[in-house]
Amino acid sequence: MKNNRKVVFGFYFIINLVLLSACSHQNQVPYISNDEQEFIVETAISYFDSLPVTVTAEVCERSAGGPNDFYSEGDYWWPDPENPDGPYVQRDGQTNPENFVAHRLAMIRLSQIVGKQTSAWLLTGDQKFADAVGRHLEDWFVNPGTRMNPSLNYAQAIKGRVTGRGIGIIDAIHLIELWKTLDGYPETQEVIRNLPIRNPLLWVMDKPA
Repeated sequence: MKNNRKVVFGFYFIINLVLLSACSHQNQVPYISNDEQEFIVETAISYFDSLPVTVTAEVCERSAGGPNDFYSEGDYWWPDPENPDGPYVQRDGQTNPENFVAHRLAMIRLSQIVGKQTSAWLLTGDQKFADAVGRHLEDWFVNPGTRMNPSLNYAQAIKGRVTGRGIGIIDAIHLIELWKTLDGYPETQEVIRNLPIRNPLLWVMDKPA
């Protein structure tokens, strides 16, 4: 079951990358104003003091995975008032504010930081922006103590019912933006060139160490 999820996620990932790439070539931005460039660079500079925050920064006790596994919970599932310690029950359209979202927010944060700092690097050619990106990506995808395992086996879990669901692929949408960001770096950027996430299908099919 887990391997099937990895395959589904891998193909979903590739299909979206192809579509996104096609759209990007059709909608090239011909001009970035000076004000926009200044905003991008200033925002990227403001991220210099932002340390990497990966999935290991916060662990949910309800997760069936380990500290390196991405974990999230179904939005519309709540504790059962008649059986508080039992399986969650569904309330369609009502988001449970107590559900675990830390890993999802960390991934969003990563895409925002890497996106802005990559844009600043492309605009200025200043190596410090590329170096900052490398630090975040190494912690997320390389360093054993902090990296995310290449799977979403525990995404969109429901307490008492299932430890993860195939619909968990929706939580990886921000990795697509990340991949497009990495595509902007030249092959001379050694750290970024060697990242396993550069080939998302191989990465997601990999076995955690």
